[in-house]
Amino acid sequence: MDVMTAIRGRRSIRRYKDKKISPNEMEDILEAARLAPSAANRQAWELIVIEDRETKNALVPLCKNQKFVGECSALLVGIEDPAQRWSRVDAAIMLDHITLAAYEKGLGTCWIGAFDKERIESLLGVPSNRSVAICLTLGYPDESPTPRSRKAPHELFHRERYGRKD
Repeated sequence: MDVMTAIRGRRSIRRYKDKKISPNEMEDILEAARLAPSAANRQAWELIVIEDRETKNALVPLCKNQKFVGECSALLVGIEDPAQRWSRVDAAIMLDHITLAAYEKGLGTCWIGAFDKERIESLLGVPSNRSVAICLTLGYPDESPTPRSRKAPHELFHRERYGRKD
């Protein structure tokens, strides 16, 4: 699959099959994360991979009661180093690599931005010099969402300076 096919086909998945991800598939997905670019190649992020059902279920109320957080095969928790200037951006780039690698393998993902950061950090033992940046569900889709509309190019892109559309 080429990257544009993955970009065009990937959807946010909120219903998952009850199926584990094989160790080989998980290794490939985590390798895509490891290879993601980062500011000055610092890789100032870390990732907690949660596959334990009890832990995922404990995280559901901390993720604004989004039930599918407990139903996915794995919940990925991106950790940033607040002392590193671009750490949060680097964590987002890393997780985006995961979304595309996962799609290629027939897996689905959904970004989780609504969560209680402090309570998740406490539950997962995140040290005080690190911070939860974002979470991502991962698993085998049990739905096939249709494409959502997107703005037209002229609404999004400017040439050379803001407001110039030609």
